[in-house]
Amino acid sequence: MATESQVGKGEFGASRFERVVREHALTVPLLLSGALLLAFLVRLALALGIATPWIMIDELLYSGQAKSFAEEGEFLLRDQPSFLFNKLYPAVIAPAWLADPVSTAYRLAQAINGVLMVAAAIPVYFWAKRLMSPVQALLPVALVLLMPAQIYSGMLMTENGYLLAAVLTMFLMALALERPTLIRQALVLAAIGITYFVRVQGIVLLPVYIVALGLKLVLDLRAPDGPKSLREVVRELRRYLPSAAAVLLAAVGYAAIKARQGVGLESGLGSYGGVLKVEYDLSNAWSWVIDHFAELTLSVAVIPVSALVVLLVLALRGSATTTAERAFLAVATSAFVLVVLEVGVFASRFALRIEERNMFSVSPLLFLAFSLWLFRGLPRPRVLALVAAVVPAALLLTLDLKSLLNIGILSDTFGLIPLLRLSDLIRGGIDTVEVLLWVGGLGAALAFVFLPRRVAAVALPAGVALFLVLSSYAIYGAVRDHARATLALTTPSAPSWIDEEIGTDARAAYIYGTTSDLVGEAQIMWQTEFWNRSLDEVLTVGPPEPAPLTETPVALDPGTGRIASPVPVSYAVVPSTLDLDGRLLALRPPLALYRVAPPLRLAGRLDGVYRDGWMGAEGSYTRYTPGRVRVRISRRSWRRPSPAAQVTIRAVPLGDASVATDSATWMVGTGRSRSFTLRTPKAPYQLLIQATPTFSPADYGEADTRELGAEVAVTPVP
Repeated sequence: MATESQVGKGEFGASRFERVVREHALTVPLLLSGALLLAFLVRLALALGIATPWIMIDELLYSGQAKSFAEEGEFLLRDQPSFLFNKLYPAVIAPAWLADPVSTAYRLAQAINGVLMVAAAIPVYFWAKRLMSPVQALLPVALVLLMPAQIYSGMLMTENGYLLAAVLTMFLMALALERPTLIRQALVLAAIGITYFVRVQGIVLLPVYIVALGLKLVLDLRAPDGPKSLREVVRELRRYLPSAAAVLLAAVGYAAIKARQGVGLESGLGSYGGVLKVEYDLSNAWSWVIDHFAELTLSVAVIPVSALVVLLVLALRGSATTTAERAFLAVATSAFVLVVLEVGVFASRFALRIEERNMFSVSPLLFLAFSLWLFRGLPRPRVLALVAAVVPAALLLTLDLKSLLNIGILSDTFGLIPLLRLSDLIRGGIDTVEVLLWVGGLGAALAFVFLPRRVAAVALPAGVALFLVLSSYAIYGAVRDHARATLALTTPSAPSWIDEEIGTDARAAYIYGTTSDLVGEAQIMWQTEFWNRSLDEVLTVGPPEPAPLTETPVALDPGTGRIASPVPVSYAVVPSTLDLDGRLLALRPPLALYRVAPPLRLAGRLDGVYRDGWMGAEGSYTRYTPGRVRVRISRRSWRRPSPAAQVTIRAVPLGDASVATDSATWMVGTGRSRSFTLRTPKAPYQLLIQATPTFSPADYGEADTRELGAEVAVTPVP
């Protein structure tokens, strides 16, 4: 019987299936093409289940640039130059915005995303073919196509372009490390530049290339066919002088340009330039780096990381038999370490959560390492295999799930979403999930070390694939539901209602900052802006929106309701708690659309009332223009028993609550409703509304913890 060290390509490299494939040359290309097509169709079907962009403001920024590039050939945001350097991804999805309406453009953009994501498996296949047989090269392709990160194809995010660009660039690195011809070196540097313009983070691939070169030379020194002396190492390094010269020339040119512009070198990072200006707490940064290593290990089911460790150590011992293997291990190891270091340090100051979406471009390399380890016959020297299995599994113990499992992970940390959903389903919550995580990590380690080779050759890849499928199922459900809930904030049945009312060639302005929930109002505004081409101006009457977007500050006179706008406005969109002095064209709570004429002015505003129409203990309605209004008080939407509340409505002059021209009092209870029309003083005036006692839905088993008095609606009396 062969020993562990003797088991290699011969035992697991040949099979009846492979012999059949050799006799039919088109089998593998057909299988690959079929897998890619099926994966695209599945991804497209799933993407169509994502109802709306929900990673805000990122998706609004990229879609806005794409729309501008498609219509005007420029990357603009609200008709102003974009501050983002990530231009290539918006350019790629821009053709989608040649279609109309927005719903069609959105779905076409998702289809383009699906092509980009699935295409990332193509360089993986050709890379794998250099390391193993064509049939075995299909395994890493399958694992890449099953990655939960593929779900990003439903979102308008640079991740869709970055995965393909980064994997292709790292493949080109490996080719250059195998044989550093001028054309291969030029392709690597060009690919790094392209990846940078897909996402600024791509600049990390330059140090990955440099470190990979050093590691490749170390592995070559240990290989039987590698250089035998320092002189041969130096001779090998000289072959990379064109790359060094090109990088040096680019660096000098870049520094000269920035000096001439009078800006710092960090400006080349765009909005991420601040990462070079702050100080980092090394202890805190290291803790975040460890968390990122642990989470990335979890996201690929642990075992691929163990496989990479085994292969690397064996290569350092001189067992990497081909230049292609050594080049791959150099690139995979360098990328795995440097990318996680970069993202972990960044997160320690700027994100304060695990940023898996900035790391998953490394996952295909881990799947390649896993497949190569299988192809080489699952080499498992006992001590090395034990260490390689235990260390990655032990990393899972460092994850503080109590602080990490929250809604903030939905957009950034897919690998933790299944744990979050599981914590809501099982007894013991997060404590039980932590135990299950540790048991799962231990099980993966034991399987890696102790499963018989013939069983492991089938069970381990099947187990990793099953893990990816189950993770994807949980993640997709969470993302789909969150997108639906986000769309429900606006008008889910007709999100492009403004375009339908005034046409896409008209121009409407959103008046922002009039509510107490500015973050919630911003989410509604961004959704409405995405779905309506005609909405392209934001007038801010209060604090700025919580995003670095172009907006026009305007002054609101609280005594007269006048809005001093420096830009002409023909159509205005406002929260439905506001009445504008103009013609109401459409009322789609929580928003309303008006046709207006200068001067821009409020007719009335309702304060102290939530978006769903409920008030707490106090609310008010201010009327700036002549006319009476009808006030409806109810608890129609509340079906459970609740303590009746006394509601008092007083009509007073604006600024003088001591004198009431009229008042009304009524007891409101569950399911009851009544309307009131009071005699009012000369405009401007206020209606002051009080309700006591209030009640909380949380006292009746609901998630809503607000203290509520009554539902309030105000309509003008004709």
